[in-house]
Amino acid sequence: MTDKILILGAGYAGAVVANKLAREFRRSIAKGKVDITVLDKDEMSVNQGGFTFLPFSLYTPEDIIRSKRELLSPRINLKLGPDGEVTSIDMNKQQVGVKSGNKYDYDYLVIALGARADISGVEGLTDDLNTFYTSIEDSLKLGEKIRNFNGGRIAVSVARMPIPCPGAPIKFSFLLDSYFKNVLKRDDVTISLFWPMEPIGPPEFNKMVTGKFEEKGIEVFRNFKLGKVDASNKVIESTEGEKEKYDLLVTVPPHKVQQVILDAGINDESGWIPFDKSTLQYRGGAGNYDNVYVLGDTGPMDVLKTGIGAHYQAMVVAHNLANDINGNGIKVSYNGETGCPIITDMAAPSMDGKAYIATWSYNLPPDEFDTTKLGWYMYRMYYYIHWDASIKAIL
Repeated sequence: MTDKILILGAGYAGAVVANKLAREFRRSIAKGKVDITVLDKDEMSVNQGGFTFLPFSLYTPEDIIRSKRELLSPRINLKLGPDGEVTSIDMNKQQVGVKSGNKYDYDYLVIALGARADISGVEGLTDDLNTFYTSIEDSLKLGEKIRNFNGGRIAVSVARMPIPCPGAPIKFSFLLDSYFKNVLKRDDVTISLFWPMEPIGPPEFNKMVTGKFEEKGIEVFRNFKLGKVDASNKVIESTEGEKEKYDLLVTVPPHKVQQVILDAGINDESGWIPFDKSTLQYRGGAGNYDNVYVLGDTGPMDVLKTGIGAHYQAMVVAHNLANDINGNGIKVSYNGETGCPIITDMAAPSMDGKAYIATWSYNLPPDEFDTTKLGWYMYRMYYYIHWDASIKAIL
Protein backbone atom coordinates (compact mmCIF):
# COMPACT_ATOMS: atom_id res chain seq x y z
CA MET A 1 0.00 0.00 0.00
CA THR A 2 1.27 3.48 -0.94
CA ASP A 3 0.72 6.57 1.19
CA LYS A 4 -0.20 9.36 -1.22
CA ILE A 5 0.70 12.92 -0.23
CA LEU A 6 -0.74 15.64 -2.45
CA ILE A 7 0.56 19.22 -2.09
CA LEU A 8 -1.35 22.07 -3.71
CA GLY A 9 1.06 24.88 -4.51
CA ALA A 10 4.81 24.85 -5.16
CA GLY A 11 5.47 28.28 -3.72
CA TYR A 12 7.74 28.73 -0.74
CA ALA A 13 5.55 26.93 1.82
CA GLY A 14 4.57 24.01 -0.41
CA ALA A 15 8.13 23.54 -1.71
CA VAL A 16 9.62 23.35 1.79
CA VAL A 17 7.05 20.75 2.87
CA ALA A 18 7.63 18.71 -0.28
CA ASN A 19 11.43 18.73 -0.03
CA LYS A 20 11.42 17.94 3.67
CA LEU A 21 9.15 14.93 3.13
CA ALA A 22 11.08 13.79 0.03
CA ARG A 23 14.21 13.62 2.12
CA GLU A 24 12.50 12.04 5.13
CA PHE A 25 10.89 9.30 3.04
CA ARG A 26 13.56 8.85 0.36
CA ARG A 27 13.82 5.11 1.01
CA SER A 28 10.06 4.64 1.17
CA ILE A 29 9.69 6.57 -2.09
CA ALA A 30 12.26 4.33 -3.77
CA LYS A 31 10.30 1.26 -2.58
CA GLY A 32 6.98 2.67 -3.79
CA LYS A 33 5.56 2.98 -0.27
CA VAL A 34 5.24 6.78 -0.31
CA ASP A 35 4.27 9.03 -3.21
CA ILE A 36 4.61 12.83 -3.09
CA THR A 37 2.85 14.83 -5.81
CA VAL A 38 2.97 18.62 -6.07
CA LEU A 39 0.53 20.60 -8.23
CA ASP A 40 1.16 24.14 -9.46
CA LYS A 41 0.12 26.07 -12.56
CA ASP A 42 3.38 28.03 -12.95
CA GLU A 43 6.78 26.84 -14.14
CA MET A 44 8.74 29.51 -12.29
CA SER A 45 8.95 30.26 -8.59
CA VAL A 46 8.99 33.95 -7.66
CA ASN A 47 10.09 35.33 -4.31
CA GLN A 48 7.29 37.83 -3.78
CA GLY A 49 9.17 39.35 -0.84
CA GLY A 50 11.51 40.85 -3.42
CA PHE A 51 8.72 42.88 -5.06
CA THR A 52 9.12 45.58 -2.38
CA PHE A 53 12.70 46.25 -3.47
CA LEU A 54 12.48 46.04 -7.27
CA PRO A 55 11.24 49.66 -7.65
CA PHE A 56 14.45 50.85 -5.98
CA SER A 57 16.78 48.58 -7.99
CA LEU A 58 17.90 46.78 -4.83
CA TYR A 59 17.22 43.51 -6.66
CA THR A 60 16.73 42.49 -10.26
CA PRO A 61 14.07 40.07 -11.54
CA GLU A 62 16.81 37.46 -11.95
CA ASP A 63 17.50 37.64 -8.20
CA ILE A 64 13.99 36.53 -7.29
CA ILE A 65 13.07 33.97 -9.97
CA ARG A 66 13.91 30.26 -9.91
CA SER A 67 12.71 27.23 -11.86
CA LYS A 68 10.43 25.08 -9.73
CA ARG A 69 11.92 21.98 -11.32
CA GLU A 70 15.33 23.04 -10.02
CA LEU A 71 14.07 23.88 -6.53
CA LEU A 72 12.15 20.67 -5.88
CA SER A 73 13.60 17.23 -5.27
CA PRO A 74 13.57 14.82 -8.23
CA ARG A 75 11.89 12.33 -5.87
CA ILE A 76 8.73 14.47 -6.13
CA ASN A 77 6.11 14.08 -8.86
CA LEU A 78 5.86 17.70 -9.95
CA LYS A 79 2.89 18.56 -12.15
CA LEU A 80 2.95 22.02 -13.73
CA GLY A 81 0.78 23.89 -16.22
CA PRO A 82 -2.69 22.46 -17.02
CA ASP A 83 -1.77 19.23 -15.18
CA GLY A 84 -1.00 21.28 -12.06
CA GLU A 85 -3.62 24.04 -12.12
CA VAL A 86 -6.11 23.06 -9.42
CA THR A 87 -9.77 23.43 -10.41
CA SER A 88 -11.58 21.37 -7.76
CA ILE A 89 -11.04 20.07 -4.25
CA ASP A 90 -13.25 17.37 -2.75
CA MET A 91 -12.16 16.50 0.76
CA ASN A 92 -14.92 13.90 1.18
CA LYS A 93 -13.76 11.92 -1.86
CA GLN A 94 -10.11 12.81 -1.14
CA GLN A 95 -9.69 13.93 -4.71
CA VAL A 96 -8.38 17.03 -6.51
CA GLY A 97 -9.11 17.96 -10.12
CA VAL A 98 -6.91 20.00 -12.47
CA LYS A 99 -7.40 22.02 -15.63
CA SER A 100 -6.30 19.20 -17.94
CA GLY A 101 -9.14 17.04 -16.63
CA ASN A 102 -6.95 14.72 -14.60
CA LYS A 103 -7.90 13.71 -11.05
CA TYR A 104 -5.49 13.11 -8.20
CA ASP A 105 -6.41 10.96 -5.22
CA TYR A 106 -4.68 11.43 -1.89
CA ASP A 107 -4.34 10.08 1.61
CA TYR A 108 -2.90 13.35 2.92
CA LEU A 109 -3.53 16.80 1.48
CA VAL A 110 -1.49 20.00 1.96
CA ILE A 111 -3.11 23.26 0.83
CA ALA A 112 -0.54 25.99 0.16
CA LEU A 113 -2.16 27.92 -2.67
CA GLY A 114 -1.35 31.37 -1.32
CA ALA A 115 -3.46 34.50 -1.73
CA ARG A 116 -4.35 36.71 -4.68
CA ALA A 117 -4.83 40.43 -5.10
CA ASP A 118 -8.46 41.50 -5.45
CA ILE A 119 -8.11 44.59 -7.64
CA SER A 120 -11.86 44.81 -8.21
CA GLY A 121 -12.42 44.94 -4.45
CA VAL A 122 -11.96 48.73 -4.44
CA GLU A 123 -14.07 50.95 -6.67
CA GLY A 124 -11.96 52.79 -9.24
CA LEU A 125 -8.68 51.10 -8.32
CA THR A 126 -8.20 49.67 -11.80
CA ASP A 127 -8.15 53.25 -13.14
CA ASP A 128 -4.97 54.12 -11.23
CA LEU A 129 -3.25 50.93 -10.13
CA ASN A 130 0.37 51.35 -9.12
CA THR A 131 1.56 48.54 -6.89
CA PHE A 132 4.49 46.37 -5.90
CA TYR A 133 2.24 43.54 -4.69
CA THR A 134 1.03 41.86 -7.87
CA SER A 135 3.93 41.02 -10.17
CA ILE A 136 7.50 41.74 -11.20
CA GLU A 137 6.20 43.78 -14.14
CA ASP A 138 4.03 45.98 -11.93
CA SER A 139 6.90 46.51 -9.48
CA LEU A 140 9.21 47.63 -12.29
CA LYS A 141 6.55 49.97 -13.72
CA LEU A 142 6.14 51.52 -10.29
CA GLY A 143 9.90 52.02 -10.06
CA GLU A 144 9.81 53.95 -13.33
CA LYS A 145 7.05 56.21 -12.01
CA ILE A 146 9.02 56.87 -8.83
CA ARG A 147 12.13 57.78 -10.83
CA ASN A 148 10.09 60.20 -12.95
CA PHE A 149 8.30 61.76 -9.98
CA ASN A 150 9.10 65.47 -9.72
CA GLY A 151 7.43 66.33 -6.45
CA GLY A 152 4.12 66.31 -4.65
CA ARG A 153 2.31 63.80 -2.50
CA ILE A 154 2.83 60.04 -2.70
CA ALA A 155 0.02 58.17 -1.00
CA VAL A 156 0.85 54.59 0.05
CA SER A 157 -2.54 53.02 0.72
CA VAL A 158 -3.11 49.61 2.29
CA ALA A 159 -6.72 48.88 1.37
CA ARG A 160 -7.54 46.47 4.19
CA MET A 161 -6.24 43.53 6.17
CA PRO A 162 -5.18 40.78 5.97
CA ILE A 163 -2.45 41.01 3.34
CA PRO A 164 0.68 38.92 2.73
CA CYS A 165 3.73 40.44 4.42
CA PRO A 166 1.96 43.31 6.23
CA GLY A 167 5.31 44.89 7.01
CA ALA A 168 6.09 45.47 3.32
CA PRO A 169 4.14 48.75 2.93
CA ILE A 170 6.00 50.12 5.98
CA LYS A 171 9.36 49.14 4.49
CA PHE A 172 8.31 50.64 1.19
CA SER A 173 7.45 53.98 2.82
CA PHE A 174 10.84 54.13 4.52
CA LEU A 175 12.58 53.20 1.26
CA LEU A 176 10.74 56.04 -0.48
CA ASP A 177 12.04 58.43 2.15
CA SER A 178 15.63 57.23 1.69
CA TYR A 179 15.35 57.28 -2.08
CA PHE A 180 14.15 60.87 -2.33
CA LYS A 181 16.74 62.07 0.16
CA ASN A 182 19.34 60.96 -2.36
CA VAL A 183 17.83 61.80 -5.75
CA LEU A 184 15.51 64.76 -5.11
CA LYS A 185 14.95 67.40 -2.48
CA ARG A 186 13.09 65.49 0.22
CA ASP A 187 11.13 68.66 1.04
CA ASP A 188 9.56 68.47 -2.42
CA VAL A 189 7.92 65.13 -1.61
CA THR A 190 5.22 64.35 0.92
CA ILE A 191 4.97 60.67 1.83
CA SER A 192 1.66 59.60 3.36
CA LEU A 193 0.89 56.07 4.59
CA PHE A 194 -2.79 55.16 4.81
CA TRP A 195 -3.10 52.22 7.19
CA PRO A 196 -6.43 50.37 7.64
CA MET A 197 -6.24 49.65 11.36
CA GLU A 198 -4.65 50.54 14.70
CA PRO A 199 -2.00 49.72 15.84
CA ILE A 200 0.69 48.85 13.29
CA GLY A 201 1.78 45.42 14.52
CA PRO A 202 2.67 44.32 18.07
CA PRO A 203 3.28 47.04 20.70
CA GLU A 204 7.07 47.38 20.38
CA PHE A 205 6.89 47.12 16.58
CA ASN A 206 4.24 49.84 16.51
CA LYS A 207 6.29 51.98 18.89
CA MET A 208 9.46 51.71 16.81
CA VAL A 209 7.90 52.41 13.40
CA THR A 210 5.73 55.23 14.78
CA GLY A 211 8.84 56.96 16.12
CA LYS A 212 10.63 56.54 12.79
CA PHE A 213 7.65 57.91 10.86
CA GLU A 214 7.67 61.03 13.04
CA GLU A 215 11.45 61.38 12.76
CA LYS A 216 11.36 61.15 8.96
CA GLY A 217 8.29 63.31 8.44
CA ILE A 218 6.15 60.53 6.99
CA GLU A 219 2.45 61.15 7.52
CA VAL A 220 0.43 58.23 8.85
CA PHE A 221 -3.36 58.02 8.60
CA ARG A 222 -4.59 55.10 10.70
CA ASN A 223 -7.94 53.34 10.41
CA PHE A 224 -8.19 54.48 6.78
CA LYS A 225 -9.77 51.59 4.87
CA LEU A 226 -9.68 52.31 1.17
CA GLY A 227 -13.18 52.45 -0.30
CA LYS A 228 -12.83 54.31 -3.57
CA VAL A 229 -10.25 55.77 -5.97
CA ASP A 230 -11.20 58.81 -8.04
CA ALA A 231 -8.39 58.69 -10.61
CA SER A 232 -9.56 61.71 -12.63
CA ASN A 233 -9.34 63.99 -9.58
CA LYS A 234 -6.55 62.05 -7.88
CA VAL A 235 -8.53 61.49 -4.69
CA ILE A 236 -8.79 58.44 -2.45
CA GLU A 237 -11.80 57.95 -0.21
CA SER A 238 -12.07 55.75 2.86
CA THR A 239 -15.02 53.48 3.59
CA GLU A 240 -16.05 56.12 6.15
CA GLY A 241 -16.09 58.91 3.56
CA GLU A 242 -12.75 60.61 4.36
CA LYS A 243 -11.10 62.06 1.26
CA GLU A 244 -7.42 62.76 0.57
CA LYS A 245 -5.62 64.13 -2.49
CA TYR A 246 -2.54 62.53 -4.04
CA ASP A 247 -0.13 63.02 -6.92
CA LEU A 248 1.08 59.40 -7.08
CA LEU A 249 -0.96 56.58 -5.58
CA VAL A 250 0.75 53.35 -4.51
CA THR A 251 -1.78 50.76 -3.43
CA VAL A 252 -1.68 47.42 -1.65
CA PRO A 253 -4.93 45.88 -2.94
CA PRO A 254 -7.25 43.73 -0.84
CA HIS A 255 -6.35 40.04 -0.91
CA LYS A 256 -8.37 36.84 -0.83
CA VAL A 257 -7.95 33.11 -1.36
CA GLN A 258 -7.81 31.46 -4.76
CA GLN A 259 -11.16 30.97 -6.48
CA VAL A 260 -10.94 27.18 -6.26
CA ILE A 261 -11.04 27.48 -2.44
CA LEU A 262 -14.27 29.46 -2.61
CA ASP A 263 -15.73 27.04 -5.16
CA ALA A 264 -14.93 24.11 -2.87
CA GLY A 265 -16.63 25.83 0.05
CA ILE A 266 -13.77 25.14 2.45
CA ASN A 267 -13.26 28.77 3.50
CA ASP A 268 -14.79 30.32 6.62
CA GLU A 269 -17.05 33.38 6.90
CA SER A 270 -14.03 35.71 6.63
CA GLY A 271 -13.11 34.12 3.30
CA TRP A 272 -9.93 32.32 4.44
CA ILE A 273 -9.19 28.68 5.28
CA PRO A 274 -9.54 27.82 8.97
CA PHE A 275 -7.11 25.49 10.74
CA ASP A 276 -6.10 24.31 14.18
CA LYS A 277 -3.63 27.05 15.12
CA SER A 278 -1.32 24.53 16.71
CA THR A 279 -1.33 21.49 14.39
CA LEU A 280 -2.41 23.38 11.19
CA GLN A 281 -4.99 20.68 10.40
CA TYR A 282 -8.18 21.78 8.65
CA ARG A 283 -10.99 22.79 10.97
CA GLY A 284 -13.98 24.47 9.39
CA GLY A 285 -17.51 24.50 8.14
CA ALA A 286 -16.75 21.65 5.76
CA GLY A 287 -15.84 19.49 8.77
CA ASN A 288 -12.68 18.55 10.63
CA TYR A 289 -10.11 16.75 8.50
CA ASP A 290 -7.04 15.42 10.28
CA ASN A 291 -5.47 14.41 6.96
CA VAL A 292 -5.66 17.93 5.51
CA TYR A 293 -3.08 20.58 6.41
CA VAL A 294 -3.23 24.29 5.58
CA LEU A 295 -0.35 26.76 5.65
CA GLY A 296 1.01 30.02 4.30
CA ASP A 297 -0.98 32.99 3.02
CA THR A 298 -4.16 30.96 2.48
CA GLY A 299 -4.57 30.33 6.24
CA PRO A 300 -6.92 32.04 8.71
CA MET A 301 -7.49 35.78 8.77
CA ASP A 302 -6.01 36.22 12.24
CA VAL A 303 -2.75 34.32 11.65
CA LEU A 304 -0.09 36.67 10.27
CA LYS A 305 0.87 36.01 6.64
CA THR A 306 4.67 36.30 6.39
CA GLY A 307 7.51 34.39 4.74
CA ILE A 308 9.06 33.63 8.14
CA GLY A 309 5.72 32.33 9.38
CA ALA A 310 5.33 30.19 6.26
CA HIS A 311 8.74 28.64 6.90
CA TYR A 312 7.90 27.64 10.46
CA GLN A 313 4.49 26.36 9.39
CA ALA A 314 6.05 24.30 6.61
CA MET A 315 8.41 22.61 9.04
CA VAL A 316 5.52 21.81 11.40
CA VAL A 317 3.36 20.40 8.60
CA ALA A 318 6.22 18.26 7.29
CA HIS A 319 6.98 16.88 10.77
CA ASN A 320 3.33 16.15 11.48
CA LEU A 321 2.80 14.43 8.13
CA ALA A 322 5.88 12.29 8.76
CA ASN A 323 4.51 11.38 12.17
CA ASP A 324 1.09 10.58 10.66
CA ILE A 325 2.63 8.22 8.12
CA ASN A 326 4.93 6.63 10.67
CA GLY A 327 1.94 6.16 12.95
CA ASN A 328 3.60 7.34 16.15
CA GLY A 329 0.76 9.68 17.17
CA ILE A 330 3.08 12.64 17.87
CA LYS A 331 2.02 16.17 16.96
CA VAL A 332 4.50 19.04 16.66
CA SER A 333 3.03 22.44 17.56
CA TYR A 334 3.17 25.65 15.61
CA ASN A 335 3.43 28.38 18.22
CA GLY A 336 2.80 31.30 15.91
CA GLU A 337 6.46 31.92 15.10
CA THR A 338 6.67 34.74 12.60
CA GLY A 339 8.63 37.89 11.89
CA CYS A 340 9.31 40.87 9.69
CA PRO A 341 12.61 42.16 8.29
CA ILE A 342 11.92 45.87 8.79
CA ILE A 343 14.00 48.50 6.98
CA THR A 344 14.13 52.16 7.99
CA ASP A 345 17.05 53.40 5.89
CA MET A 346 18.43 52.39 2.51
CA ALA A 347 22.20 52.39 2.11
CA ALA A 348 23.48 55.23 -0.07
CA PRO A 349 26.69 57.27 -0.42
CA SER A 350 25.32 59.75 2.12
CA MET A 351 23.86 57.32 4.68
CA ASP A 352 24.12 53.85 6.17
CA GLY A 353 21.42 51.30 5.56
CA LYS A 354 19.54 50.28 8.71
CA ALA A 355 17.30 47.27 9.28
CA TYR A 356 16.26 44.67 11.82
CA ILE A 357 14.52 41.30 11.69
CA ALA A 358 11.82 41.46 14.36
CA THR A 359 10.40 38.08 15.40
CA TRP A 360 7.57 37.00 17.69
CA SER A 361 5.02 34.25 18.33
CA TYR A 362 1.45 33.82 19.59
CA ASN A 363 2.24 34.60 23.22
CA LEU A 364 5.65 36.26 22.97
CA PRO A 365 5.62 39.73 21.37
CA PRO A 366 8.90 41.29 20.25
CA ASP A 367 11.06 43.10 22.78
CA GLU A 368 12.07 46.73 22.31
CA PHE A 369 14.36 47.05 19.29
CA ASP A 370 15.84 49.48 16.78
CA THR A 371 17.23 49.12 13.30
CA THR A 372 21.03 48.98 12.85
CA LYS A 373 23.73 49.04 10.20
CA LEU A 374 24.45 45.36 10.91
CA GLY A 375 20.74 44.67 10.46
CA TRP A 376 20.96 46.13 6.95
CA TYR A 377 23.57 43.57 5.95
CA MET A 378 21.55 40.80 7.63
CA TYR A 379 18.54 41.90 5.62
CA ARG A 380 20.56 41.83 2.40
CA MET A 381 21.74 38.29 3.12
CA TYR A 382 18.25 37.24 4.17
CA TYR A 383 16.63 38.14 0.87
CA TYR A 384 19.50 36.86 -1.25
CA ILE A 385 19.86 33.44 0.34
CA HIS A 386 16.94 32.61 2.64
CA TRP A 387 14.31 31.79 0.03
CA ASP A 388 16.56 29.87 -2.35
CA ALA A 389 18.79 28.17 0.21
CA SER A 390 16.10 27.20 2.70
CA ILE A 391 14.16 25.35 -0.01
CA LYS A 392 17.20 23.63 -1.49
CA ALA A 393 18.88 22.90 1.86
CA ILE A 394 16.60 19.96 2.50
CA LEU A 395 16.90 18.31 -0.90
